[in-house]
Amino acid sequence: MAVYKNENGRGYRIVYWNPKTKKVTTIRTNDSGEPFLLKKDAKEFELIYLNKYKNINRNVIMDELFEKYVEYLSVQPSNSTKKLRSWYTNHIKKPLGKRKISTISTEDLEKLSREMRNKNYSINYINKNCANIKTMLNYAVSHDMLVRNNAANFKPLKKIKSSNEVRYWEPYQFKMVIDSIPEVYSKSHTDPLFIKYFLMFGYLTGCRKGEQRALKWTDIEYQGDKGIIHINHHINEENKYVYGRKNGNGYSIYMDEALLKLVKEMRSYFSGFEGFKRNGYIFPSLSKGFDFPIGGHTPVRWMEELAEYNGLPHITYHGLRHSYVCYLSSKLGLTVYEVADRIGDTVAVVLEHYYQFFNQSKIDVANKITDKTDENINSLFEDEED
Repeated sequence: MAVYKNENGRGYRIVYWNPKTKKVTTIRTNDSGEPFLLKKDAKEFELIYLNKYKNINRNVIMDELFEKYVEYLSVQPSNSTKKLRSWYTNHIKKPLGKRKISTISTEDLEKLSREMRNKNYSINYINKNCANIKTMLNYAVSHDMLVRNNAANFKPLKKIKSSNEVRYWEPYQFKMVIDSIPEVYSKSHTDPLFIKYFLMFGYLTGCRKGEQRALKWTDIEYQGDKGIIHINHHINEENKYVYGRKNGNGYSIYMDEALLKLVKEMRSYFSGFEGFKRNGYIFPSLSKGFDFPIGGHTPVRWMEELAEYNGLPHITYHGLRHSYVCYLSSKLGLTVYEVADRIGDTVAVVLEHYYQFFNQSKIDVANKITDKTDENINSLFEDEED
């Protein structure tokens, strides 16, 4: 390999023998498409990157990368390639499909964000799309199709949230819901206890609906008078039982007294059903039995009906997770670290989505500082008061 000055006298080029193509290859730009204006720039590229990745095909375009990525995801049952293809076709293929992946940069994602924002797409949706592009480019790096991800530094759009965006029920409101179940479903074919147990479990664990639907009795572990719930699977959008959670690895919930009491009541209740089995779903299909999970829309319908009956805000089933976080933080005074551990999320995610629930904790901290402030600190302000 060697670095030479370009024929026109401006900038530099790298010349080397490519063992993959068995030809002499000349490289005049870095992976961002920028020419080597200085010899040291070409040398840096040569030494740090090209020596390590000299067999990389630098002509892979985005369409090719997408197909390889979809093929890779097809062996990952927790991912929906159908949704990914729809996303790619609708938003990415036209502006970036024929572009070399080595030329896609932070500026391209910023431009895409602006264009989607002008079309009134939500910030969450735009960020999800850009995150998918970054993930694909990272895949290209890890699979020797790209030296480095030039869009890695793209920052998601920031969204200013108002306190009413996180919809939840206060404990007294949730009690209203539970107390009304027997009356609302007195003429239903569904046993009201089934509905009560499903909603209470969601409220007292903060489980996502897909995680709760995937739970089996084998996921419950008893240790003396204590119990642990292991969340290691979820039901995905294609209604498949898959390993792992929607956003990562599994986690465990150590049951408090109320949750342990609920689980024991549920076990006693469901064990009386015909077809009950130890390796069956905790919340089985109402028509197919314990080998199948309850349908995904059924709990949503219950939430809508009960909210309407009680004159409460309509919240999604995920709103029970919000309600649980509100209860843990605002009512019990748990710290953000304790809440994050309890619901299997990171501190960053909890603060991003539930920051308003921790305002009282911030006030308590300020009060503690006021109460315990050293007299030397207070004395700093005596002259001003005089």
